[in-house]
Amino acid sequence: MKNKKIFLSIIIILALIVVIFSIVFLYIKNDKKNKQMQKENNEKLLLNKIKGSYNHIVKINSDAKLYDTKKNEIGIIYKDSELLLDDNYNITDNFYKLDGLDYYIKYDKVSKIDSLSIEPHSEYDTYKNYIPLNKNIVTNGKYKLYIKDKLCFEFDKSSEFSVIIETDDKYGVEFNNKLYYIEKTDVKEEKESNNSNKAIANDLPVLNYHYTVNREAKELEDCVQDICMEDTQVEEEIKYLSDNNYYALSMRDVYLYVKGYIQIPKNSVVITIDDGWYVYRMIPILEKYKLNGTLFLIGSLASPDAYRSEFLEIHSHSWDMHKLRVCNGGTHGGAILCWPDDKIQEDLKKSRESLNNTTVYCFPFYEYDNHAIEMLKQAGFEMSFIGGNRSVKVGDDLFKINRYVLVNSTDINTFISFVS
Repeated sequence: MKNKKIFLSIIIILALIVVIFSIVFLYIKNDKKNKQMQKENNEKLLLNKIKGSYNHIVKINSDAKLYDTKKNEIGIIYKDSELLLDDNYNITDNFYKLDGLDYYIKYDKVSKIDSLSIEPHSEYDTYKNYIPLNKNIVTNGKYKLYIKDKLCFEFDKSSEFSVIIETDDKYGVEFNNKLYYIEKTDVKEEKESNNSNKAIANDLPVLNYHYTVNREAKELEDCVQDICMEDTQVEEEIKYLSDNNYYALSMRDVYLYVKGYIQIPKNSVVITIDDGWYVYRMIPILEKYKLNGTLFLIGSLASPDAYRSEFLEIHSHSWDMHKLRVCNGGTHGGAILCWPDDKIQEDLKKSRESLNNTTVYCFPFYEYDNHAIEMLKQAGFEMSFIGGNRSVKVGDDLFKINRYVLVNSTDINTFISFVS
């Protein structure tokens, strides 16, 4: 009887042990399952956060590493650099893919921004209109990418790029659908490459308008010079340029072209407007046909704020030197031909400062001499425009950029001959 009780006790103890182990096992199993579910939920929440933080345009919060498809480090992106991200990339981890490239960056290194901070009318804004040179470059094993003088990327691997711009010491290339510069010291090889078969311009017509007036508003009663052109005539000419797919260059484009740094399409033109009177009639025409123009403004005449437009640059026509017969030289006796140097410099300084320190000038009445050009150089100008009635060519004097002067007797066929 006693042995039977002992046996039963052992059975009960073993049963309890089995039950306890079963409970512990189930607890461990459920706990592991719960932790796995929690981990998956956390990963899902993180992935949702990463996807929610995505934007096509971003800025780098701090210096960040750049990775290849295997997530190996290949370079550095420096703080405040701006990137375009790939809209079609399926985000599955904590990386974003750069637009147009098999390069990646960690999601927590970027912040959303609404737009790229690109200076209007600069090559960073207009470079896609250029025709690439038939030349590629191969970089050294380490190289850097710049916007102006700001270092944006530094790479630990060699790359090949087609050349869009070539200056004396740099190449302009496209990376991440943006323009960057590479110093020539970072390049080990140039290679011939058929990057484009498009026809390039052998010369560049620069058009010179003055006053765009409206007959119905009786503006022709006050504007009686031959440079007073009806808005219907001006629109016919601008429409011709638009219908025939002309590219209207910015002032920066003109500078790069004359220096021989870029190639531009065969159908290229520059639209300039002198003085500042009646410009409110010209601006809607430029905006309608989406062609860039440049106003050379007499600073004392009006504030540049009166003429702001996406399709209009504003540069200097002096502050107050657009004066008739104040000097003995020239046809009109413009002030820059005889004013004292300090007075000329004061005028140029005031004009530049009112126009965001422009470096582009247009001589009033097309009048200049060597001393006037020297005055511009001393004041910080890099390019100036005259008359001349001929097209511009690579290598021309940057301080004597010629223009075709348009008047109310210029018929459409003559206009076409200017731009053809």
